Amino acid sequence: MDLIEQLRQRNTFLSTLETMDLLDMSRGTLCEWVRAGRISAVRKGNAYLFDPRRLADWLAERTTNMGRRKA
Repeated sequence: MDLIEQLRQRNTFLSTLETMDLLDMSRGTLCEWVRAGRISAVRKGNAYLFDPRRLADWLAERTTNMGRRKA
């Protein structure tokens, strides 16, 4: 099972740390992307939580678009 399918089957939100690790991204960049609307998240207190299904859709879209770019 690939990562996108694993995310789609997950029933709990991902923490900022889990999402950082998954995307190999710094906290600053991830938070900047959330504030800019590039990636979806919900706030709980002063933390961001990430819906695994929405993250899976976002990853699938980016993977598809990368394959369409011209070299």
